[in-house]
Amino acid sequence: MNKINKSIVFCIEALTVGGAEQMLVAMANQFVARGWDVHMICLTKAGELADRLDDQVNLHVLNKKSGVDWQLPKRLRALVQGIAPVAINSHLWTANLWTRIAMFREPTRVVVTEHSRDTWKAKHYRFIDRLLAKRTYKLVAVSNDTADFYTSEIRIPDKLVSVINNGVDTQRYAAGDGAKIRKLWAPNNELLLGTVGRMVPAKNHIRLLEMAVLLKETMPAFKLVLVGDGELRAKVEAAVEAKSLHSQVILAGARSDIPDVLAALDIFILSSDREGHPLTALEAQAAGTPVILTRAGGSADAIATDNDQHGGVLVNQDAQALAEAVVNMANTKDAITNMGAFAQSHALQHFDMQHMVDQYEQLFTEN
Repeated sequence: MNKINKSIVFCIEALTVGGAEQMLVAMANQFVARGWDVHMICLTKAGELADRLDDQVNLHVLNKKSGVDWQLPKRLRALVQGIAPVAINSHLWTANLWTRIAMFREPTRVVVTEHSRDTWKAKHYRFIDRLLAKRTYKLVAVSNDTADFYTSEIRIPDKLVSVINNGVDTQRYAAGDGAKIRKLWAPNNELLLGTVGRMVPAKNHIRLLEMAVLLKETMPAFKLVLVGDGELRAKVEAAVEAKSLHSQVILAGARSDIPDVLAALDIFILSSDREGHPLTALEAQAAGTPVILTRAGGSADAIATDNDQHGGVLVNQDAQALAEAVVNMANTKDAITNMGAFAQSHALQHFDMQHMVDQYEQLFTEN
């Protein structure tokens, strides 16, 4: 019997701060733990999250020039040929494009992962996706919504598309202890609402503040915590001032104790306009916190569900809908406790990273 090739290459533009990048770092580390020879190729720069890679991950930075760099495919191809992996798995548009160009005539198995419904793609980008599909072993979509976009709108053949939901380290989040944080943020046992994420347009933090304004009219004893930083921080701060939400809103900035933060919350909320398969929603449920998510991309796949039991609710992209969901959850006897308990139980069984890595490993090695 031939020995299984246990060398794998992952490729991404850069390991900057983001959900896809965070997931890829964790997956690379898991493959190391499983005894694989793991290589991470960053096309432009290493990025902030590169420091989180296991010491045994081989990091390669190709210093891609801005825009079109026609020397990149040659360098990328030579690097992969030297490694001779069982497969190369690229993530997000830039890496998916250049990886498939570089490996177009090579025998190496090419698996690309798409993380969201990329409606921004113009006609020529969609044509390129269809052309490069001819040199794609599998296109992995992180949610059913993403898969539907690539089969129905980009017109990638169904047989090429597989859905592998993102996974998280559920045990880490289940071990979160929110007692100290809760005393700090909700000293009078106020209803503690919160979100975790970069302050960027897609997350629409302003909608959360609009929700808070509505909640002030019916539920004065609450706190809303926004954890994270980003390009829209100043805009969010100005909106808190303009809407007179100083007493209700806490801008907590970037934090490293996210499992404890999530465990402290009564309800976790995402008010996004666009999502792939939100990791923070999985993490919150693993911490035992029910979620309220807006209908965006793959958010529906990120809510624990089993028959008539749910770990959260899905609502329209509307401040009123978010506020009503909060009130309904808070005013229904034991709803938060029961939903949180089910969410954690379901997350431990279905949202764990090991399940995701199992599926990728099978895809890389199947005959």
